[in-house]
Order: sequence, then C-alpha cells, then structure tokens
Amino acid sequence: MKRTILICLMVGTLLLAFTQTSHVRAQEATPYGQADQETYIHVVVKGDTLWDICQDLYANPWVWPKVWQMNPHITNPHWIYPGTELRVYYEVARYYEEGTAVAETAVVEKAPVVEEVTPPPPSPPPPPKVPTISFSEIDQVGFITPFVPEGKGFILGGKRQRTLIGAADKIYVQFREGAQPEVGERFFVFRTSLLFKHPITKKDVGYLNTMLGVLEVVLVAPDHAKAVVISSFQEMSANDKLMPYKKRSEEIALKPGAEPIEGNIILAEWGTFLIAHRQIVFIDLGANDEIKAGHRFEVFQEPKALTSKDEEIVLSIQPIGELLVLAVEQETAATIVIKALTEFTPGERVRLITGE
Repeated sequence: MKRTILICLMVGTLLLAFTQTSHVRAQEATPYGQADQETYIHVVVKGDTLWDICQDLYANPWVWPKVWQMNPHITNPHWIYPGTELRVYYEVARYYEEGTAVAETAVVEKAPVVEEVTPPPPSPPPPPKVPTISFSEIDQVGFITPFVPEGKGFILGGKRQRTLIGAADKIYVQFREGAQPEVGERFFVFRTSLLFKHPITKKDVGYLNTMLGVLEVVLVAPDHAKAVVISSFQEMSANDKLMPYKKRSEEIALKPGAEPIEGNIILAEWGTFLIAHRQIVFIDLGANDEIKAGHRFEVFQEPKALTSKDEEIVLSIQPIGELLVLAVEQETAATIVIKALTEFTPGERVRLITGE
C-alpha cells in the first residue's frame, strides 16, 4: 500500500514539472536580438485557430493578420496544426493599431484629387427632315439642247422587221466608232425635234430631246449589237438615237428659292398648246440662273390696269398654277405642273417661290 502511494506521488511530481516546463517555454523570449524583446514562441495545441489565439492572448481576434504576417511558414491562415510554433508579439495590439494608422494616413495622402471635368457640349439637333415629292416617271423627262446631239449610236431596226418598236422587242443597233458597248450595258433611246423658238421673244431656243425608252445590250458583234427593249415610254423606230443610261432619283427634295426671279414657259412636252395638271413643261431659266431641281415656280398672268376719268385701277397678280423643277440644263429646266387652277399655254409668266 505504501509502495502504491509512493508511485502516485512520483508520477504527480513528474506531471507538474512537465507542465511548468511547457508553460515556461511558452512564456520565455527566444534569443534573436532586439526582435526577441518584443516576441516569443507560442506552440499550437489541438483546436487552436489564429482567431482564438489572438482572442486569448490579446482579447482582440481581429489582429490575427498581423500574427500570420510574422509567420511566413504558415501558408494558409485557416489551417494550423498542433505542435506548430508561432512567433507572436507581446503587445501585438499596439503594433496593429500603429500599422493601421500609418496605412490610413498613406491612403489619405494618396487619395486622387477629383478634377472638375467640363461636360462635352450637347450634340446638335438633327437637321430638319426635308420634304420630298416622288416622281416615278423621272426617266421619261426629256431635255433641251442648243444643238442637235449626235448620240452614241442609233437603232438599225427590229428583229421582226416591224416599223414600230415597243417593250420586250429584240432590235439591232449600231454604235459610232469608239463607242463600242459591253453586254449588259443600258442606253436611253431618244429623238430630237426641229429647232423651236421662244414664244415671247421669238428667238431660237434649241432642240427638244424626247425620251422614248431604255434598252439593254445582249450581244456585241464587230459591226453591230443586239439589244432588248426593257422600258418603252412611246414607240421607237429606226434611226432613233442612243445615249448612256443613268438612273435618276425619283425623290425630289423641295428647296426654297433665294430670289424671286421671273421667266416664261417656253414649251410643253409633245408640243401641246394647252397645259394642265401633271404635264411636263419647260421654262427659260436654268443652271445659269441658279435654278435647281426641287425649286417651285408660281405660274401667273400679268395684271391689267384699267383707267377711268378719276383714277387708275391696278389689278393684283393672279396665280393660275404651280410648277416643280425636275431636271436642269444650263439655260432651261424641265418642270411638272403640280397645281393648275385653269389651263394655261406656253408664254405664261413664272416666278420662283422663295421661303418655306
């Protein structure tokens, strides 16, 4: 019995000595110079985390990053194992607060200065939409020249030996030297009138070239070419002339005139005398007078002054119609009647409409 008690006392003494040794080891400073006066070694036990260790040692779990920074051998701060030695500060909270203060100061010093930026000027509003008038028969509008145009070639005749040629007819054409066409190329067919005079001044004006249709070349031979009529405005015949086809825009943008310039109607299409709505007429003003497609003209009749014994009576100008310019040559312009209050004739006065 006495022997058993003696053994127990010896085991207890050894355990007490081991505990004190471990405790002393955890508290003593390690011999590493000046840094040893500030740090010591803490041995991790089962269940420890950096969060819990900092809570126990400093009553502040938020200083765990500083402890991790002091122990580069810890690769993952969330995984530490029993027996791992950690170097820790005696007063890590003080160092943590000082480091935080320095960091905050650095942030304040390096904070970017917000400069006042002048906003870009607002984008200009889009230009107002220009009103337009659509005229699908624009290819049929002829033109006036002061000379007889020669053309690039002429019609030899129809494949079926018909006098008159119309849409879908296959025809033979001949081109002038140096004007040889290519397959697929298109040409206007036109006819030139005799010289005509101005209805008021009686001076020579020129020659009206009437558009008859459009053809497309389908075969080219050394001395002639074959073509097919793809559009027919009126019947064609041998010797009608050819000119290169260029599609005109069907949309005519309306434009106000700058000055109220005046002129006359000199000719109606097809040589008609009475002029009505939707008819093509030509005026004696053109590009030389700064006339453009989209300009409008007022057709008016000159007022007549009546006199009596006591006073002179002046009548106001009476508008009788309105024209829209479709195409312009140097001295003339082709127009269409877009308003007709009554029938009128070549020689009537016209005046450019200004403003909107």
